[in-house]
Amino acid sequence: MTQSPLHNNAELTQVGHYSIISRIGRGGMGLVYLARDSRLDRQVAIKCLRAELLENHYRERFKREALLLAKLNHPHIVQIYDYLETSDQLALVMEYVEGQNLQQHLREHIVPLTQRMQWLTQIAQGLAVAHDAGIIHRDLKPENILINKHKLAKITDLGIAKSQDFNATLTDHVTGSYGSMSPEQAMGEELDNRSDLFSFGILAYQLLCGVHPFGDTQNKLQLMQRIISHPPIPPTKTNPDLPSEVVELLGQLLSKNPDNRPANTHWVAAQCEKLYQLLLLNSGVEIDTTEVLSHGQISHSGIRNSKNSTFESGIRKNKVSAVQGLKDYIRTNRITVVFIGVAFTMFAGALIWQLQHQLTQDSDNLIADEPLKPYSQAMELNQGLEALKLFDRPGSLDTAEKSFNRILSHTPDNAAAVAGLSLVYSYRYSGDSEDPIWMQKADASAQQALQLNTQLALVHVALGRVFTIKAEHDKAFAAFARALTLEPTNIFAWRGKVSALRSAQRYEEAIQIAQQGLEQFPQERFFADELGTIYVDLNNYKEAEKAFRLSIQLQPDAVYAYASLYIALERQNRADEAMQILQQGLQIRSSAWLHGNLGNALFIRGDYVNAAAAFEAAVSPTKGNPGSYLAWANLADTLRWIPGRETEAHKAYRKARDLLTPQLERRPEDVMLISRMALYMARLDDREQAKSMLLRVIALAPKSASVHFRVGLAYELLGERNAATAALTKAIALGFPVKLIEAEPDLLDLRRSTNAF
Repeated sequence: MTQSPLHNNAELTQVGHYSIISRIGRGGMGLVYLARDSRLDRQVAIKCLRAELLENHYRERFKREALLLAKLNHPHIVQIYDYLETSDQLALVMEYVEGQNLQQHLREHIVPLTQRMQWLTQIAQGLAVAHDAGIIHRDLKPENILINKHKLAKITDLGIAKSQDFNATLTDHVTGSYGSMSPEQAMGEELDNRSDLFSFGILAYQLLCGVHPFGDTQNKLQLMQRIISHPPIPPTKTNPDLPSEVVELLGQLLSKNPDNRPANTHWVAAQCEKLYQLLLLNSGVEIDTTEVLSHGQISHSGIRNSKNSTFESGIRKNKVSAVQGLKDYIRTNRITVVFIGVAFTMFAGALIWQLQHQLTQDSDNLIADEPLKPYSQAMELNQGLEALKLFDRPGSLDTAEKSFNRILSHTPDNAAAVAGLSLVYSYRYSGDSEDPIWMQKADASAQQALQLNTQLALVHVALGRVFTIKAEHDKAFAAFARALTLEPTNIFAWRGKVSALRSAQRYEEAIQIAQQGLEQFPQERFFADELGTIYVDLNNYKEAEKAFRLSIQLQPDAVYAYASLYIALERQNRADEAMQILQQGLQIRSSAWLHGNLGNALFIRGDYVNAAAAFEAAVSPTKGNPGSYLAWANLADTLRWIPGRETEAHKAYRKARDLLTPQLERRPEDVMLISRMALYMARLDDREQAKSMLLRVIALAPKSASVHFRVGLAYELLGERNAATAALTKAIALGFPVKLIEAEPDLLDLRRSTNAF
């Protein structure tokens, strides 16, 4: 092999001794090419693993796919021919099927019912062989069935199949397509062959009735909910001419309870063959038939009697006879019927009046109450995780917590829900004054989840976040590495790894992972936010601006990016643009970040009264966050310059110090926290504590511009001007904006006396 398709698709001409003819498709793990085998002179299909998936764990998954497919040799399964591996490429060589997939074929051709039944027979025969080899397909659907030029059906794309000999699947989340999942698959439960039989039932229903058994909808979650909790549409509603034996088989296959489905796929294939013969007979072809549906007890009509039957085969006949009986009764008892009708009308009228009166009284309660929704574990988990992605949006954490608690009310030992709650608590800790109660709950929930399931990626994500908050970086890295091994596409694991690297000040690695995250999840603004925050820490404000603008483009209603973009613009001395961004953010909603930055902008302009109003909003329970030490400190800085409010300023400094103290105890090496605490101690005239912290923070962060600015300001407040001048000079050399030094009132005397700034 000479080229990787992801490195340069146009130049890929040779893979081993296979000459590439054209690209014919894209699978979940790579591109698919039509090629010619120069040794055996035949056309083949080659799946090449995408270049970004050439890491060891992906190689192992790809090899496992080859091993799974190599077990299968059947005319109705696409056959594997070869497996190729080099340092820069992996490829799977397969049988090339000249034709279309089933979905395309049905769209472009009129196919008689007998041919459809024959295809179902062939598919069931191939599936039975796969099941004999211990393989569950997990994604049986029309797109994964190929129809060749001889009109034979072949099962393909076993790339997400699971061998019962392996502990890991070839994808690391709930695999399969929403429209073809079994109920247990949609809920993330353990699967066996009977899950494939449910998917086969959906496929059979679509082939024989022309529609999906649970209705056509583009809403994936709604379709999953229907599969989990709603009965399928009776097939005779869309195809009244289906034989009752076909209806009965569909009912068995589409049973919600796996125990009520056929236990043997070979039996299903045999029944499909018999039904094919039956349809041929009904179509006028002279053929000998045998008993159909011999699985279980058989009635005289050849239909299995079962109290668990999904569809009732004799419904139409019973309906007709019941209607006819009703007509006969009315014809012979007209007077009685009229009397009953009058009485019923009077009773119904009284009942309706009473109900209307009651509804009028209770209308307010009825409007306020939420409609009852059927419970679905898969939907609740999905809803909770989606809300977690928007953790910084008001109400999102409440929504996530509600979903996870609802799951636990049904299944108390659900590890995913417990891990989800841990993430809710850790996000609340980070955004809610770092209340230690939230930290304790996050830690306890993560440990509980680990006891319930050590193989769940989300569990290790929850642990990783707890370790990150505790500044136990090595443990955090190990937890996120474990999560990504179990589930390489878990977005929370990617997020957590970036945050942990940034927290450990491993900025180059953090940037690399964040950029990879943007490539892997191009619509996920979190990675843009992380990149911007890292670049601010590195004083690279132009790159920070790009990152935050990308975040706003991806999610225009997330205020964090507006607040952070303000900082990037302000540090570039683009004050007017910065103010415009703040106003745009505030138009979306109030936020402690936005009000705080607005206060900073007004403070720089010398508008202390309005700056104080903005900072007061930043610490208010309704518009901001009363648990933010930084907002209280900013408020104190501003109140000092408003006549008559010095006492309030002192109280605000003490509030900032008290809120910061427990955080510093938990993260004693955090240079930002140390430098700010040193400044607050200087404001409160605690000289010894302030000096001790200043010396320590300079040793910990000799190249941080923001740290040197706070150190210089603190020294000036302590009356040590030479040290203050040296620290501020260093801050400017490291990239701190001179404009912010000029705007600090407490540095006015220093600037006048030294002419240094």
